[in-house]
Amino acid sequence: MNTPARPVPAARRAPTAASPAFLSTEADPVHRRRNGIALCTAGLAMAAAVVMSAPGALGTTVTTENATAAAVVRAITDDDPDATSLIPNDFVLRVGYLPAMRDGILVNPSGDCSSPVTLPAEFDTACMAHDLGYDMLRYADRLNEPLGPWARKAVDGALNRRIHAACGARDDDFARARCGVMADIAFTAVDVNSRRQEYGVPVVENVFAVASSDDPPNLWPLARTSLGLFAVLGACAVIFDAIRKRRRRFS
Repeated sequence: MNTPARPVPAARRAPTAASPAFLSTEADPVHRRRNGIALCTAGLAMAAAVVMSAPGALGTTVTTENATAAAVVRAITDDDPDATSLIPNDFVLRVGYLPAMRDGILVNPSGDCSSPVTLPAEFDTACMAHDLGYDMLRYADRLNEPLGPWARKAVDGALNRRIHAACGARDDDFARARCGVMADIAFTAVDVNSRRQEYGVPVVENVFAVASSDDPPNLWPLARTSLGLFAVLGACAVIFDAIRKRRRRFS
């Protein structure tokens, strides 16, 4: 006698291409990737909004640029080996040090990466060259012949290019990716400050300085910078998480 086959409970059925379980299993990685991309995009968009909306009362209206300082900036940002010969004779007197060559780049020998977090050692030379570039902008300003916004953009751009190139020299893929994230964070901090100052003469701002005892401290620059860095750090955290999951999947 043929006994009618009992229907298999839904919980025991093998998932098919049209079943919700199959769709959920296949779609989860896609959803995770999309969520990661969305969060990363949102974080970077927030950082961009913070940067672009930042006030910039410190910009410089350029009249006549100092030709010598302009030539030095172009030389040091283009890795010109003859940049040393272009340093003005009174630079040491006005700025306080003699630039030196390091790894084929003209730098401030006492410069460093001014950062609240530890940056990769490979960034040191690029940071020292960046310090020299900023000092050259200050030198021109002290002669009442400040350079235009192009100069600070060029100095910042050279920093960005050099620190990312330093990361590219690492052998391990994950080490390069981690270094690249640190390079992005470092350059974003520099770029935020340059945009705030409208690419004028670099100044060190004391956010707690007040004109009189009755004036409140100006915390707006610190708040702007903190928000921008927080947004970028959030985006970088998403990237790190995606890289870690990818490594686990293929390990």
